[in-house]
Amino acid sequence: MRPWLFLLVLGCGGATPPQDPAPATIAPDPTADAAALARAEAAARDLGKTLKTRAAAAMGAGGPTEAAEVCGTEAKTLTAEVAKRDGVAVGRSSRRLRNPTNAGAARVSGWLESEGERAAEGVEPYREAVQTPKGRSARVILPITVEAPCLVCHGPADPISADVRGLLAERYPRDRATGYATGYATGDLRGALWAEAASC
Repeated sequence: MRPWLFLLVLGCGGATPPQDPAPATIAPDPTADAAALARAEAAARDLGKTLKTRAAAAMGAGGPTEAAEVCGTEAKTLTAEVAKRDGVAVGRSSRRLRNPTNAGAARVSGWLESEGERAAEGVEPYREAVQTPKGRSARVILPITVEAPCLVCHGPADPISADVRGLLAERYPRDRATGYATGYATGDLRGALWAEAASC
């Protein structure tokens, strides 16, 4: 080989080294997303029913004070049991929290803020399937409607019994769920049930 040709080949640096292929983009699976959304919604409804049934039983057994006590001592455990049983993350939240530990993720808080203080009638549930750093996820938010029995703990402050007011003040010194303006009324939007399930 002529010297100048050898130098020309050497100067070009040879072949380009192989490159790692770009990561494949996996298209969403509509069937898996639909199944995960259904699972998440079922879990949210399961939580609502579980808490409501337990509170109603406590109300029947011991009146509003016992119902308030049950909400304070058992709701967290019942929520964890539903999450484990249904295999999803699940919870509840509100714009006017009684227990600050029930503050939801940003999407839940954002949904509550966008709905505002209003009647629950006409409030549409929120459903989405999204890609996250941990994989594809189905998310659901369902409205909680104030029913008549709720008002013994969540209505205007004056009609709430002194025993219940005392219990709430002791357990929830930062309570925002009672006595604002005229309090909640039957049919109001109280908050949200939320759930998130893996879509795979």
